[in-house]
Amino acid sequence: MASKQRLKKEIDYIVSDLVYDCFTFINMRQKAENEDVLQIVQDTLNLRGELRYQTNHPENKAEGQSTKKYYDNIAKVLIDNVESSYEKLSKMINTKS
Repeated sequence: MASKQRLKKEIDYIVSDLVYDCFTFINMRQKAENEDVLQIVQDTLNLRGELRYQTNHPENKAEGQSTKKYYDNIAKVLIDNVESSYEKLSKMINTKS
């Protein structure tokens, strides 16, 4: 990542994209039982808060870990979790269609 500011913007952009897709699914489906999708949204927003906190506090990195590796790990956690959430949403879309 180029900078902390850029990483925070990427976190916000990727998370907002997933949340938007979840709410689009809810609006298109028009059913009362949306708890699973709302749980994805809640987990994603919690992840956003955690990752932004980690980005703002690099002093919490492991002993001997380089700063670049610390920020790369934050980006990897973001991508892995968002990918997992999209897989869950995709399964819901395919089963509910």
